[in-house]
Amino acid sequence: MDISVVSFNIRCANDPNGHSISERAPRLGSVMEPLGADLIGFQEYVPEWEPYIAEAFGVDCGIFNRWRAEANRDGVPILWHKDKFDCLKTGCFWLSDTPDAESRGWDRVFNCYRICTYAVLRHKENGTEFVFMNTHFGGGDDCQVKSADLIASRSKEISDLPTFIIGDFNMTPDTKGYAAMTAHFTDANAVTAKDARATFHGYEPSAHPDEHIDYCFVGEGIVPVSHTLLDGTVDGKHPSDHYGLHIKFSI
Repeated sequence: MDISVVSFNIRCANDPNGHSISERAPRLGSVMEPLGADLIGFQEYVPEWEPYIAEAFGVDCGIFNRWRAEANRDGVPILWHKDKFDCLKTGCFWLSDTPDAESRGWDRVFNCYRICTYAVLRHKENGTEFVFMNTHFGGGDDCQVKSADLIASRSKEISDLPTFIIGDFNMTPDTKGYAAMTAHFTDANAVTAKDARATFHGYEPSAHPDEHIDYCFVGEGIVPVSHTLLDGTVDGKHPSDHYGLHIKFSI
């Protein structure tokens, strides 16, 4: 079975120079609509994004989200096409020593609560089941290594089904956190496109040439087919301060 997935950090804030959420939302739709993704995961999803995402995807997609903190409503929602998949289970855990409770955890760089959401999905036609996870790591080696190890252990607790994880991992391929993730999972980009370009650009791509920090990691039973950086603009304007990822794989 072939699956098409998009991961996109859609930027939580209203930025100047034509980059407010209301201005960027139509660009996001323009970039994503032609892809026809089966599954979608966003990072930095905040309440202001909710009506735009609901309008663009809510009719066709189921959605699961949890805020990483009630005082800081920022989430990593998972979306799936309702006509293709049944959702068997959803859940979340915090990247911390107390993962089952809202907790700040290991992020000493940005000092943010960090969370991972997941859904167990079943293809309606052929019955194939798998686990879809979405996250946004904090900063620093200690935080990222512990987060990687927790995701690996939790994925085994959730199910022995094929599992993949998308997200903004705030780490480049030369870091200890990346080494920890690839000890458990395969970087889909590393075995397909091998595209080393930055995924974070801050609306100025030339100023951030080395910020390759967004990934799709896959577990056993999942074969990456392609990995494409969504670097398109609309009238020269970006939909976010990150590029999205479009990944295709087979299960």
